[in-house]
Amino acid sequence: MQQSEVESHWDVVITSLQDICNSNESLSFNNLYSNVPENTDFSKLKEDINDHKLNIGTAKRLIDTSQENLLKIITHLQTEQENQKIKVHQEQQLQQQEQEQQRETEEEKQQQQDTNINEDEEDHEEIVEKKPIPTKTSSKKQHQGKTITQPKSKKNNIKKKVGKSFWQSKYTPSEPIYVGSEVAYKLKNNRFPEEWINCEVLKILGNDGSKFEIRDPEPDENNNPGRMYKATWKEILLIPPKNLWDNLINYAYGTKVLAQYPETTTFYPAIVVGNKKDGNVRLIFDGEEEDNKETEVARRLVLPYPIK
Repeated sequence: MQQSEVESHWDVVITSLQDICNSNESLSFNNLYSNVPENTDFSKLKEDINDHKLNIGTAKRLIDTSQENLLKIITHLQTEQENQKIKVHQEQQLQQQEQEQQRETEEEKQQQQDTNINEDEEDHEEIVEKKPIPTKTSSKKQHQGKTITQPKSKKNNIKKKVGKSFWQSKYTPSEPIYVGSEVAYKLKNNRFPEEWINCEVLKILGNDGSKFEIRDPEPDENNNPGRMYKATWKEILLIPPKNLWDNLINYAYGTKVLAQYPETTTFYPAIVVGNKKDGNVRLIFDGEEEDNKETEVARRLVLPYPIK
């Protein structure tokens, strides 16, 4: 939304409020027949009541128009705030990548310097070294007048596997997913098709990061370790890790989400009805026994509803 559109919505709101005031001045919203004299002309009173009713109806429509335009302005401001948070998060990620690249470059330079020093020492030995007296000690340290360089550890060459979720949203990141990450997993349950559970990633399978081995952290009835599942990237949603909590943007009013129901590890569909300063989200879960019952859930456990 451009600045001109915001100003246009404000103009509509102000004009509507002015029209409401003018309507009240021309014909008061107060009750017309609370104190009616006995000698009142009822035909005239009937006309006044009809005019009063029309005036009230006009005022209500103006109020609805004001609310509609105010909601558009609020949504625009929330979107701007969310975009700013996303931009800050992207800048932080870029800065971290640059720092990692710089650190890797410095390590490579240091390794190259160490290699050059070893080569210089070998050349120096070949020039000034006299014929060595073969001893047990020298035979252990030297091999044909050259220094034996230990091979680099294979651990440094092993790359950490990274996975991702198929579902993209501005409200919650879909990657990176590591071993140990928390995810919401959609159970293959025909009875409850919208039931998801909180799970932990045990393995990232394949090379493209789209298949996983996960485990339900909750033990079973016999207190045995939770059940394990094989999942694809379309069956999981990343639960934001702790280092991303401060960068999560608020959901807009009326957004459909998946949220973990309090004191359970199960996610159910819900509708957002508000955001609190302490980071919790006010929700109305689908299928609540009590109509319009609001429930508060921590922001990190409120995930975007996957829309096909």
